[in-house]
Amino acid sequence: MKVFVGHDDREDIAYKVCEYSIKSKNNKLLVIPLKQQNLIQSGLYWREKDPLSSTTFTFTRFLVPVLMDYKGWALFCDCDFMWMIDPAEIMQYADKKYAVMVVKHDYNPPEGEKMDGQRQLPYPRKNWSSMILWNCEHPSNKQVTTELVNTESGQYLHRFDWLIDDEIGEIPHQWNWLVNHYHEPEDGVPLAIHYTEGGPWFDNYKHCEYGYHWAIMRNEMVVANTPPPLPGPFDNIPLDIEKLFKNMLRYRVDPSGEVYGQNVKKIIKEVKMLDNNTAVAVDGARHPNDVKGVGWDPYMESFILGCGGQITNYDKIKNSKTPVVFRGITKAKHMKVCQENNRDFYYIDTGYFGNIRKKLYHRITKNAMQNLSPIIERPHDRLSLTGWHSTKFRGGRDILLCPPSAKAMGAFDLDLDVWLEETISTIKQHTDRPIVIRKKVGRRERTTVDTIEMALSQNVHCLVTFNSIAATEAITFGKPAFTLGPNAAQAVSCNDLSKIETPYIPTLDEVTAWAAHLAYCQFTEADMRNGTAWKILNESKDNDD
Repeated sequence: MKVFVGHDDREDIAYKVCEYSIKSKNNKLLVIPLKQQNLIQSGLYWREKDPLSSTTFTFTRFLVPVLMDYKGWALFCDCDFMWMIDPAEIMQYADKKYAVMVVKHDYNPPEGEKMDGQRQLPYPRKNWSSMILWNCEHPSNKQVTTELVNTESGQYLHRFDWLIDDEIGEIPHQWNWLVNHYHEPEDGVPLAIHYTEGGPWFDNYKHCEYGYHWAIMRNEMVVANTPPPLPGPFDNIPLDIEKLFKNMLRYRVDPSGEVYGQNVKKIIKEVKMLDNNTAVAVDGARHPNDVKGVGWDPYMESFILGCGGQITNYDKIKNSKTPVVFRGITKAKHMKVCQENNRDFYYIDTGYFGNIRKKLYHRITKNAMQNLSPIIERPHDRLSLTGWHSTKFRGGRDILLCPPSAKAMGAFDLDLDVWLEETISTIKQHTDRPIVIRKKVGRRERTTVDTIEMALSQNVHCLVTFNSIAATEAITFGKPAFTLGPNAAQAVSCNDLSKIETPYIPTLDEVTAWAAHLAYCQFTEADMRNGTAWKILNESKDNDD
């Protein structure tokens, strides 16, 4: 199936994100931009500019049957779409008896402005043509010629007046989810988000609903299109690259040769020039003596390659002073031992922001599970890549209580049920506001149908948590937070529940400075592999927590 996407130079970034969202779900789909200038040059479009047209593809969308030579099926969508699902799945609704299939919205916005000052014009069947599944072979579509597209009125085309009503099929509204018109959960979950009134690529719509999701998709696109990282410590070596890399990685995972049985002396000689005395030991995913093979975490592997370290088992280096890397809360007891013995460790876990449906960022903290150091003044380069933006603080009614998991509380030798009972009791001593408890759910659920953003949008006064990064998200979405444990948001939140009625509200400048600081405390896998993470984490003693 071919997917045609409207293109307007004023919204080029919207087109690119739309295209990326399609290709990221199905890279076999052919995505074709409908560029007005190209169609003019090819002699298919010669229509005079219509003062009522809000985009340059207002009319060119109706050339799809011509471009398909009246054969097969094709999908058209506006450029202000973002696909959350493989567009090819829409073919489950394809029915040959229909000439076109659309979402039949009952959408009647008031007259005014949309997007970059364009007029919002109400008319029957509005937005039906913003996504069209074309049955290009249908006999009635033979009427859609270049002559008709270039001469007929916008009213005629956008209402599909060349068809009778029985030739217009219907697709569920989740496939053309009009932002601010449909709402979760009563209307379900969007499969294709349509920023019909204006998207976050316009300054005055940066904070629109689902704007954060679009920013994350843009960030995924930037990361995906970023050139390969600069050479790391194991690149550009004057030997057989593939063989040496394989041997070197095996050596660093299994330095004694107990599993792979390699010629350790030969490998040591080969990699000697690469060792840089930063031999950071990493706790592997499986025991190195497992005869089935040595397993290692891909993120720890990337980090260790970026700093020239060695992957091994904690038991083998537990009595040394070599810095050690851990990933995940289950290594809490090992981290306590490191702290007691004044031994450096690096902790890897989910990033603070920039992750929605896919984990692009992981936080890496030296000697703590979250960054607790004073805010360091940072440039905004890394922050801008995440798609992060602040929201003005606004009031509400409820206390949103977000307890961490029992496993996380166990890392601090605390019982979750006891903490929860004591926290609720303390809150009730200082307020009679309703308390809404949001227990941690599975990642799939909390990134689709029950996101923290949804919870924070429900008349929330403030958020209360222990060490959960929900506090970071609350500050981002304009809700004050109370952090009762070690938390990266503690610099912009409060830890005294007696002030629950008058929580600390940082300025937007303070929030932005804090977020820019945290952006230098979380990293992509490429950052880990090319040594960027190691360099930033060790560039200053001020970064030690």
